[in-house]
Amino acid sequence: MPNTSIATGSFSSRSEANQAVQRLVSAGFARNSIELHRHDDDEGYDLEIHTRQENVRRAERLIHDSAPLYVVRETASGVVQTAKSYPFVLLGAGVLAGFLIYSLIPKEAASTGHSHPRNRRRR
Repeated sequence: MPNTSIATGSFSSRSEANQAVQRLVSAGFARNSIELHRHDDDEGYDLEIHTRQENVRRAERLIHDSAPLYVVRETASGVVQTAKSYPFVLLGAGVLAGFLIYSLIPKEAASTGHSHPRNRRRR
């Protein structure tokens, strides 16, 4: 491949290596650019991916992510993308949260600034 760089990772089992391959493929990397090589001592696998220089950092992050961390990162990324796409929904959610918090404050405490009568000391 012209003008490509290689991102690598080493795994102790075939299952872990396959999970990394799946993360790369689901992120849009071509399956035919990914190679798995078994260690000579049969105790692990090396993964190589040939990609453009600007994608090496992203590929390495995907290779070295754990499966649960990858799911969390993808979910958070989706939430951020949704917030960017629909800023008024985010604003509406903020206003609703503020209204709910305000409605939970006792009315007497909000209007007079004093604590509730049953919480006052008796003399």
